[in-house]
This record gives sequence, C-alpha cells and structure tokens, in this order.
Amino acid sequence: GSTRCTGARFDEASGRWTVTVEREGQELELQPAHLVLATGLSGMPHIPDFPGMDSFEGPQCHSSEYDDGADMAGKKCVIVGANNSAHDIAVDLWAKDADVTMIQRSPTTVVKVQTMRRIAERGPFSEAGIAAGIDTDRADLILASYPFRLKERIDRKNCEQFRIDDADFYERLSASGFLLDFDVDNTAIQGKYMRRASGYYIDVGG
Repeated sequence: GSTRCTGARFDEASGRWTVTVEREGQELELQPAHLVLATGLSGMPHIPDFPGMDSFEGPQCHSSEYDDGADMAGKKCVIVGANNSAHDIAVDLWAKDADVTMIQRSPTTVVKVQTMRRIAERGPFSEAGIAAGIDTDRADLILASYPFRLKERIDRKNCEQFRIDDADFYERLSASGFLLDFDVDNTAIQGKYMRRASGYYIDVGG
C-alpha cells in the first residue's frame, strides 16, 4: 500500500529532518538528512476568494477539476485566468457551443509551439545532437546539470530570437488587447516555468 507523510520538521542542531509517516495504519518516524518534495508542479489548486462565490447558483470549478463542457451548450461561461489551462478550457467550451468570456488578470507569456520546436531542434535532444554523439542519457545530464544563471543567458537569447521571428504574431496579439510579457528578465516561458510554473501559454493554434 501507499505511505502518507503527515508531518516534517528540521533540527538545526543535528542537521537532520524528523519525518512522520503513516504506513498500513502504523505511524513511523524517520530521520533523514535530506527531504525531497516531489509532489509535482501543480499538486494543490489555489482557488481565489471572489465576492459572491458563496451565493452564485451556477457550477464553479478549478481547472484541475474540469472534465468536459458538454453540459454548457448555450450557457454563459467565465474563465478567470489566461494561461495554458484557461485557453484549453475556453476552446473546449467554445467547441461545445458555450458563450465564453476569458478574464485576464495579469500579463501572459505566449510562445508558439512551432517556435519551441525550432528551438528544441537546435538542442541536445535533436537530430544534430545525435549526430554529435549525444545520446538520451547524456542529453538528460546536460539539461539537468545546467546552472540556472548560465541557462538564463540562453533563455534570453532564445527569447530575443523568437520575438524577432514571430514579431507579427506578437503585434497582432498586443493590438487585440491581450496583456503580453516575457517575464521580468526576458527569459520568457523558461524563466516562468522554473520560477513558478505558471504565467504562460503555449499556442498550439486552432
């Protein structure tokens, strides 16, 4: 069966953790030197508290709970947010004949999926990488061992290039009223992904 972690605290004097877990109905206490939190990027949903939520009679859900918009045909739907999940849900609702309104609260970094593919084709996981003798194991090691500060330079260079390549796309997006940014240091989607795993949309077309 599975084991559930119920608590953890760090002891400065010993330099070790005390981790309490439940396994098969029994409580155990572990004392590791290191504790790795591998709960995923979006383990717990953050649900903002909007005035009137408690009295709203229609269905409400977080994007992590969204299943299908088949029952929303002909109904007015509001999506709060403008990142990946928001766009995916908006397209699904629109395809199910719902009247969809998206509310964008803060700027979003948008990158076309074709552009991301072009960038990837120059990296260690590309055909060029294979030709240079870089197999998958070595490519994984290269990517995982890159210091963040050095990687930021590459991310800024990539951002500069795709802003040139897709300039018309970004001009039309801004002209539509969409709030657009490329993160505080122009590292774009890679910077946002590493820092908070949100605030971006990968445009797949459609």
